[in-house]
Amino acid sequence: MKKIGIAALLIIITSISLKAQLNLNAEIRPRGEVRNGYKSMFSEDDNTAYFVSQRTRLGLSYNHEKYELKITGQDVRVWGDESIYSSTGVKGDAASLELYEAWFGLNIGQYSQIKVGRQEWKYDDQRLLANRNWGQSGMAYDGLVFKYNNKGFRADIGLSLNNDSENKVGNEYTPDKMKFLDFVYLNKKLGDKSVITFTGILSGYQKEEGSETIYVTATYGPYFKIKNKFLEAEASAFHQSGTNIKGQKVNAYLISVKGFYKFSNQFKLGPGVDIISGNDLSSTSNKDNSFDVLYGGRHRFLGDMDYFTNLTKSSSDAGIIDIYAKANFGINAKSSINFAYHHFSTQKSIPDPNNLTSDLKKALGNEFDMMYKYKAEIPAELRIGMSFFSANESMEILQGVTDNVNNLQYFMWIQIAFSPRISNSNN
Repeated sequence: MKKIGIAALLIIITSISLKAQLNLNAEIRPRGEVRNGYKSMFSEDDNTAYFVSQRTRLGLSYNHEKYELKITGQDVRVWGDESIYSSTGVKGDAASLELYEAWFGLNIGQYSQIKVGRQEWKYDDQRLLANRNWGQSGMAYDGLVFKYNNKGFRADIGLSLNNDSENKVGNEYTPDKMKFLDFVYLNKKLGDKSVITFTGILSGYQKEEGSETIYVTATYGPYFKIKNKFLEAEASAFHQSGTNIKGQKVNAYLISVKGFYKFSNQFKLGPGVDIISGNDLSSTSNKDNSFDVLYGGRHRFLGDMDYFTNLTKSSSDAGIIDIYAKANFGINAKSSINFAYHHFSTQKSIPDPNNLTSDLKKALGNEFDMMYKYKAEIPAELRIGMSFFSANESMEILQGVTDNVNNLQYFMWIQIAFSPRISNSNN
């Protein structure tokens, strides 16, 4: 059935491309990984994981002076994960294809557009709204966006409303998923390469199953980027208020500052710091001081080992401070290599579970990341990454792993992305 569906999609795409201006985009992205402590620390009894995952996408887009549309289907799998098989062979999956994007945009006058459907939302450095491209499935949103862009000023207003099904009565929704995610984004250019923006987001969770009560959290703040011949710098500061998914009042913040100094066309180096507020576990306050990064990027921040993608679990909700330095070397026009060093510590103190009269040391560990990138003349890109994490005693206690004091955590991967684009200009 899946093969028939793919064949039908190809026939439709081919027939359309013969009649109208159409762009076809394809992507095949396999990635092999070696995990020995990725996302969570290994103990002495754990075995290293090896696997290959693959993302396959096929999309079509059409641009008209009055409207545009885009439809992208994707298949995400791990090599060998087929669910339909027998002793004589592997037959395939019961269902593997999914819809990644499906939207249309209507131009309103010369400077405005409304975009409706399943679409990517990504803004600035993708701290709060991202497409999470590292994950093979990526992330798209169901909603609509009104866009205005004129004379260096841009304003986007996004609205969403989520349901599990076509309800006959009521509006019940899974409590762990956002009932809505609405935002306002303002962007003002400051010259050719610098910009200042403001993002305001309202996110809502249903109180519990059977309830119509929605807990709403507000997240808002500015982002600034400056770029000139020698310097690249970014800074952002966000505050959260309202009510969290548990019904607690929220008072939390995120501060991020980073920069690069360009020593030459081939080499740039710079420091950075991310501070994400957390809760004081010894406090009796009922307020939640733990910042929620919503649907923001995960892998692109706080190190490639992804230990801190869920701070509630990885730092006992005590927040995180990441002090880091990054370097980029341009080997030639086609290839480069990036290095990053991170020092992680909790933002708040955590009581020592083995000694209730004292706190754990805030320092959690150090991480070193390296990535090589090569972009070929054909539409293909090769990336190779290696990461190492050296954990402190506090990190081992938080992870519940105390038998690997001398066991270095590591993560290695290699990825090839082949992304041809085919255009047809017939009308």
